[in-house]
Amino acid sequence: MVITLRGVQSAIIKCDELPAELCAFSVSSSANRCVLEKVLMMDGTLQFECQSSAVLAEKLVGWIESEECMNACGLERMAVGMSTDSLLEPEFTKKLCSSECRNNCPNIVDLYINLAAGEGVSLSSMCESEKRRSQNVIKKYGPSLSTSKSRFPSKSFGTPARIATTK
Repeated sequence: MVITLRGVQSAIIKCDELPAELCAFSVSSSANRCVLEKVLMMDGTLQFECQSSAVLAEKLVGWIESEECMNACGLERMAVGMSTDSLLEPEFTKKLCSSECRNNCPNIVDLYINLAAGEGVSLSSMCESEKRRSQNVIKKYGPSLSTSKSRFPSKSFGTPARIATTK
C-alpha cells in the first residue's frame, strides 16, 4: 500500500493496516473510526498500533483526515485513544469551534458532536458559549483582535489524504 496526500481514493481503508502516523481521526471503509492505541509488547516496550473502534462515523467512510483540518481543529496526528477530555480545554474548544474547523472539516465535527452528545452536551451549545466568550474578550480588549485574517485557504479543507494501492 502506498499512501499519498492527494490523488484518487482507490483502496479499501482498514484501520489495522494504517500506519500509526495516519491512524487517529481516520475512518475505515466500513465506517469504523480508527483509534491509535499503545500496546505493551512482550519485551516490555510500548508500540503504537492502529485499531478499529466500535464507534461508527455517520457521514464519511474511507477517510484519512487532512493535515489542514488537523491543524485547524487543534488536533494531534499521534493522539492516542478517543476521549472527550479535550473538550474541557479552552484552547482546543476555541479551535474546534472555529469557522475554519466547523465549516471545512466534517469528519472531525461529526466525531466531536457524537462524543459531546455521549456526555450529554451539545457541541453547538458549547461553540455558542465559546463565541460569546470570544466576543466578550474582543469587547474588553478592543476591535484590533477581531481583524486578523485566516491563514487557511478554504479550498484546501476537507480534502482528505488519499490511499492508492500499488501491486
